[in-house]
Amino acid sequence: MKKFSAKNLYFLILIMTILFTIVYVKFYHIEGSTFSILKEAFNASGAEHLNSEIYIWSRGGKWFGDFNSLEKMTDDFEADFGIIKNDLYSKNYINNDSVDKMEIIGVTSDGNKINITAQTSGKNSSSKETYVSVSVSTDFKNCELEKMAENIENSFRKYSLEPVQSTCITGYFDGKLDHKTLNTISKNIFKDSSASKVNGIADRNLISVSAYSPAISDSINVDGKKINLNFAIRYNSYEDKTYIWLASPVITVEH
Repeated sequence: MKKFSAKNLYFLILIMTILFTIVYVKFYHIEGSTFSILKEAFNASGAEHLNSEIYIWSRGGKWFGDFNSLEKMTDDFEADFGIIKNDLYSKNYINNDSVDKMEIIGVTSDGNKINITAQTSGKNSSSKETYVSVSVSTDFKNCELEKMAENIENSFRKYSLEPVQSTCITGYFDGKLDHKTLNTISKNIFKDSSASKVNGIADRNLISVSAYSPAISDSINVDGKKINLNFAIRYNSYEDKTYIWLASPVITVEH
């Protein structure tokens, strides 16, 4: 009787350990950042990495209704993001009755390319809407843009700006891929991102698919359906390469 109880206890502990591990891994994946989820899905596709980009933007109110406010905010952003003042650095502005605009282009201390733009209507404009955006891109495959994105969003919120994020990873395969390989790539992306197809198009050289993943917190609504994952695959005959774009919520770069 004692041996039977000990055996049952052993299996009970084993089952609980397995269940806890499954729940923990699933929870960790669901709670991952949008970029980390896209990066895992991109790696599952087997493509060679070309570029990763995060674009974060927000619309503000009258609080940024003058040029001095824009300048202070972009200067603070410049310090927050660790932009280096080297040969790649530039700061341009427009200040007139119609529009106030500030733009900073450069690289961060960890080698990421960055562009900061802040724009608001001028003093003679009836509208006082402000638009702020920050784009960060890198050619490094093993980049850590998650931390940069979090830093940008925190900086936005310091100015009462609610950030909206768009993320895209670009890569390629050598040569033209057959139908079977394209299907395998699509299945791997869906599986790794826990996504389900919403709609898609396909022609001779292009595949474009929109999907929804519960692992990604944000989404947009298109024709009453949630979408937060978009990938496109296109063959370039001049270069004999097949390019892939994987984005959330949708691809915003030219493809």
